[in-house]
Amino acid sequence: AKYMPGPLPKTSHIPTSAGYSGLIECPCSDRLKKEWYMKYALESSKKCDAPIQNATECFEGARHVIQSDEYLEIRKHDSGKPSGCYVQPHADGSTDVVWNEESNPSVLADFDKSRVVAFTQSQINLTVAIEADAVTITMVGPSDKWFGVGFNSDSMCVHMQADECPTGGPYAIIVVGSKVVERKLDFHGPGNILEPSVTLESMDEKNGVQTVTITRPLVGATSQHYSFDASVTFLPVIVARGCDRTFSKHCGHAAVELNFFAIDRAVGICQAGIAGTIGEKKFDNNRCAPFPTSDLLVQNNPTCRIQDYRGGLNCCHDSKLLLDEDQENPWPDQYLEYQLKFRFYFEEYSPNTGDRDNPSHQNLVRLYWQTESFAGEYDIVQCDDSMPRTQCVQIITSRWKVRDMLHDCRLRPDGSYCTGKGSRNPDLTAGVELIYAGPHCHAPTCLSMELYNADTGRLLCRMEPTRGQSDQLYDEHGFLAIPPCLWGSESEGLQAPKLLSLDTTLLSIKRNNNTLGHTGEMASWQMRGVVIPKSKNKDPVQTPLVTGRRGSLRSRENEDN
Repeated sequence: AKYMPGPLPKTSHIPTSAGYSGLIECPCSDRLKKEWYMKYALESSKKCDAPIQNATECFEGARHVIQSDEYLEIRKHDSGKPSGCYVQPHADGSTDVVWNEESNPSVLADFDKSRVVAFTQSQINLTVAIEADAVTITMVGPSDKWFGVGFNSDSMCVHMQADECPTGGPYAIIVVGSKVVERKLDFHGPGNILEPSVTLESMDEKNGVQTVTITRPLVGATSQHYSFDASVTFLPVIVARGCDRTFSKHCGHAAVELNFFAIDRAVGICQAGIAGTIGEKKFDNNRCAPFPTSDLLVQNNPTCRIQDYRGGLNCCHDSKLLLDEDQENPWPDQYLEYQLKFRFYFEEYSPNTGDRDNPSHQNLVRLYWQTESFAGEYDIVQCDDSMPRTQCVQIITSRWKVRDMLHDCRLRPDGSYCTGKGSRNPDLTAGVELIYAGPHCHAPTCLSMELYNADTGRLLCRMEPTRGQSDQLYDEHGFLAIPPCLWGSESEGLQAPKLLSLDTTLLSIKRNNNTLGHTGEMASWQMRGVVIPKSKNKDPVQTPLVTGRRGSLRSRENEDN
């Protein structure tokens, strides 16, 4: 069917003559309200950007860091206390918020790690008390609905990588009626029930409110149970409550940060940078890595800061119209339905081939990196009008170590991002051999992607997309084919893989046409490789790091970490 242009929000830079809709780049419409504000943190959290400037800011900022029954605002000149802004919580639920105008650079706020407590009020009330070897968790929620909390994550994905979630969701504790269940959540899914590790201390119900107190060891029972740390000063969590007592999709959720305090101890407060939301969803203003891991910050790419953000993944919200409020919806109550057809090619696995105990296939681990580290996307900034169109090329780069792509946890059959126990340990692992390197970029602007061994200058992989030239199948105008780089057997016409040590520096170079501005562009490397043990026999099958044997992989499913 011939493409017919439609309406676009004001933020889209794509002309109607482009041959595709600018909506695919998710420009931010004014239907999604963008808000930002100063964020505050404990000085002990090591998240400080700048000191608090005055008493007014101190009294306001403290309320963003600690929730309290009563705030007592105090101005003083005390040479024995920390200078500037600090808080001092008390056992009765009140908190002193102090602006000390005395300059005492040698007096630091105290932080007693023997017992710390955090509290938050959101979709549920949550109190977490961490001591030397145990944690006490109290949750207060509606008695006629399920409710729960997920730990060490501010979303339903623990380690989001661009638009992928290879690790699934966080460890969660869910209350459903009289039952308390521990789960390892999926990405926007219920996940799996874990073996119990909590002890129910009390469960009370009064006036439609249920209060549940449980205890648990600090160290998780398995690798899928979260391990608490008594030395932490803050912890991101997600909280939710259901629509009824059936554990299913929530009817209210929030991402909050627990700040831990020692009772009757003074703790300093500081500015921690800008934070904000787009359409009431959190935006990470620290998502762009510093140079040389990423160029985006030094280039002032608009994707890095909510103040400048113009479009991309953060403006593509489920069920939200991408047009502006003053634009009529041309597709009311119409949903685009489509089908995907997949064809899988495979070879049967054989544990023995040839004259020796040698399996027919090797197990490949997932190796992933973003040239746009770690924003997951970036803007193509339109070149200056005075620039010749042939020279309108935007370049970004990233440098990283091979070890940065490895994750030291046991391999799992679910295809998670784990690369094997000991895979980051130079005493056990020689490095990796790449077998597949698949670059990822978008059709309107992608010119090339290159991967180098930066230590030697050797080009490992270069990709120039093949552009569709017709309306024929697999050659459609406006689409790209992005061929990957492959290594393997020389008898099959492939180059043999080269060993890359854990300390090898890799360099990615991405080039885009920037005649027009675009949002939501990506430049990731989706790779597969073999982890090579540090031994004379470098057959990965003979090491617990990776395996091609089904039985060996299955035998480790119940191991921790």
